[in-house]
Amino acid sequence: MDFAPAPTVEKTRNEFRAWLRENLPDRAAWKCLENSDDVPARIAFLKAWQRKLYEARWVAVHWPAEYGGRGGSLLEHLAVTEELLRAEVPPLINAHSISISGPTLLGFGTPAQKARYLPKLLNADEVWCVGFSEPNAGSDLASLRTRAERDGDDWVLNGQKVWTTYANQSDFGLFLVRTDPTAPSHKGLSALIVPIPSPGLEVRPLREMTGENDFNEVFLDNARVPGGNLVGEVNKGWQVIMAALGHERGTLVLVDRVRMREHIARLLRLVHRQEQGADPLVRQQVAQLYTEVEIMGLHCFKIMGDIEQHRPGTDASVLKLFGSELFQGRKTVVYSFTTPAAGVYFFRCDAHPEMKGAFIVR
Repeated sequence: MDFAPAPTVEKTRNEFRAWLRENLPDRAAWKCLENSDDVPARIAFLKAWQRKLYEARWVAVHWPAEYGGRGGSLLEHLAVTEELLRAEVPPLINAHSISISGPTLLGFGTPAQKARYLPKLLNADEVWCVGFSEPNAGSDLASLRTRAERDGDDWVLNGQKVWTTYANQSDFGLFLVRTDPTAPSHKGLSALIVPIPSPGLEVRPLREMTGENDFNEVFLDNARVPGGNLVGEVNKGWQVIMAALGHERGTLVLVDRVRMREHIARLLRLVHRQEQGADPLVRQQVAQLYTEVEIMGLHCFKIMGDIEQHRPGTDASVLKLFGSELFQGRKTVVYSFTTPAAGVYFFRCDAHPEMKGAFIVR
């Protein structure tokens, strides 16, 4: 494989760099992102930032122009994402949806669904979440129990979802539900676009120890969804969701790989400042982390062809497992999270007594 950047990719990168220099948001305005309890202010700020990117068609350059993209390649999209991460600007409020729900609608949605939902997803007028996991259906997703029964022109939903990220901030969710309880577990499922909020649907935030409440429980008690909100074919939702997870495990991990490379650069500067660069143990562990991030990136590139054709990546599950183990760490653990005003990164090397504990990189 030729890893030299294509001229079109570098042209897009340079054009976006120039635009970003002229349009960076005022850092003083980021203060609202630091207060996890002020959800409305955070949503308003992030929506305004994404809308600005959308108006210049920088949100999803790999999407068709008719839905707000530029008709570019996935590599061009990744180049723009790299520049956003390097500039340490606020995140896109719909970033996960652009990588999961949006491509799923592009691949399986009707023309009416694409025209109705995709532009508003890109410009952040409407925020999306995904309702897959349930209390007894996590890794074994096909064992889910949330039911959807047809009643006239509507679907009537009953059940519960959990760990639904951003449900408390969303307007719609892509939900996986059971529409044929008599069919084998993988075959009686369908994918529905569920309006949030709606009668019979309750969102309960789950507050984390950090104070954030982006995870949620969703309870469905005779919640009604229009029949036209079915994505793909009835009882064939497993294929739809596998494609969605292929995008999640491919596109999002590609972005995570970019983020981890930026973390490593900061980590190297930290190690040098702490005068640990000559320590062979520290050098070995940092090198191991760098190598694994590069391996993850190679796996990502391997499944990019499947992702661009809206096919479930055959290696997506392997990539998900590898990425999860990498982020959890082994002897060397790199924790990273960002405060809105500045990047804050933590490095811990428990195997080395002088490096044990937390070091902050800004």
